[in-house]
Amino acid sequence: MSPLARPLPVSRPGPGELRVGMAVFDRHYDMPAEITGFAGPMVLLTRPTGLHWRAHRISVRPATLYEKRQLLALAALHRTRLKGLPS
Repeated sequence: MSPLARPLPVSRPGPGELRVGMAVFDRHYDMPAEITGFAGPMVLLTRPTGLHWRAHRISVRPATLYEKRQLLALAALHRTRLKGLPS
């Protein structure tokens, strides 16, 4: 097998690379989110809409610039939609 034909290794964050408040991408749910905490091998994630879930550390990676922009756009859309609701 030529060196160019070999698959690239999967990039997984090492210990200490993940932190609360960090934007990450959950490969299992195929969604970007923000880290809100840790519970053993699990990472607690949230989206600007209020969706919360747990994911294994190995299924999350740091978010790309595009994915970070997705989170910002989702937060802006959510704020706009909430303004339209009666108090």
